[in-house]
Amino acid sequence: MTLTACTTGEIPRLPRTQAELVSARNAGEAQSAADNRALIARNVARVKGEYDDYVAGRAANPPIFDLLILSGGGDWGAFGAGVLKGWGRVPSGPAARPIFDAVTGVSTGALIAPFAFLNDESSIDRIVELYRNPQPDWMRPRGLLAFLTGGASYADTPGLERDIRAALDLTMMRQLVEAGKDGRVLAVNTSNLDFGEMRAWDLIAEAQRALETGNRERVYSILLASAGIPGAFPPRMIDGNLYVDGAITGNVLYGARIPEADSFVTVWEHSYPGTPVPKIRYWLIFNNQRRPPPEVVQPEWTSVLPRSTFASTRTATVNSIRHLFALAEVSRLKQKADIEVRFMAVPDDWTPSKPGVFIKAVMNDLADMGERMGADPSNWQTKSP
Repeated sequence: MTLTACTTGEIPRLPRTQAELVSARNAGEAQSAADNRALIARNVARVKGEYDDYVAGRAANPPIFDLLILSGGGDWGAFGAGVLKGWGRVPSGPAARPIFDAVTGVSTGALIAPFAFLNDESSIDRIVELYRNPQPDWMRPRGLLAFLTGGASYADTPGLERDIRAALDLTMMRQLVEAGKDGRVLAVNTSNLDFGEMRAWDLIAEAQRALETGNRERVYSILLASAGIPGAFPPRMIDGNLYVDGAITGNVLYGARIPEADSFVTVWEHSYPGTPVPKIRYWLIFNNQRRPPPEVVQPEWTSVLPRSTFASTRTATVNSIRHLFALAEVSRLKQKADIEVRFMAVPDDWTPSKPGVFIKAVMNDLADMGERMGADPSNWQTKSP
């Protein structure tokens, strides 16, 4: 039995042999590699068109390839939404919020990404308001008994699902498809538990499919899978495989696994030899702190498990940011590419006013702080953490 784009409920899954799983994983990897090449080719063609406009005198400045990377962070995504809003107040110039050539998101960043992709003030306001107004039923505990007896998750997310569907409605999906026609890219990361690997999705293609079929549930399942904290939120079944939080396999999506031969710079050089590689700017919003505040952890699984997960994800994210800086330096040295990396994170000395998740006061504090920091370009960090 194959289920497509739905929650798992309590339906048992039929087993597959190891050979079947390996074959399916290999096919999935090949498809993902082909998808990545297609996305990069779209970006390259888009920026080449901008370069041609510049050479012909139709544009005042040479093109810049701008990539926005939105990390996971749960309810702390309110910070990233606030950063985007504050960033919109920066006067026009090199530090102003650009039209992004590509936007990627993971977990809470995946929920923000479609609104950042549209990049107009109305869309930014909508996602900020969503994070400023968490509802009590965004996370509804099913009870410890359900968790211990093999339920899909400790909690259900009826309110979160409802509000995501309301925010990312049919009109917005049409806007996403229209905005992606010129080669801009919108991608989000999930974790395929069956294969034990990351899986990035082209949301423009998925939105186009939704418009053609009239079924938007697959798009919602991808976003909810990306934000589905394992064990806490329900996993999602998509194309016969089980998916959870993208942060498990990569809390930031920046092309780390793309071979050099398929990278933007290399594809540009091979496609347009002798044409200067455009400047590349990475803008990364880390919806968390680089270092978790110290605390006394009790020797109980209810304390050890979440603390371990948070520490692991944060450390892996910081290492990914360092890797991004290293990749940029290698491209500068090896390919003479002009690449800038900037990131912004919740300050390490910030402390939530109340404990818990989806606390309105805390999320508004984060959004306020994000707006203040986003409005000041000096808050962008340009050195590796």
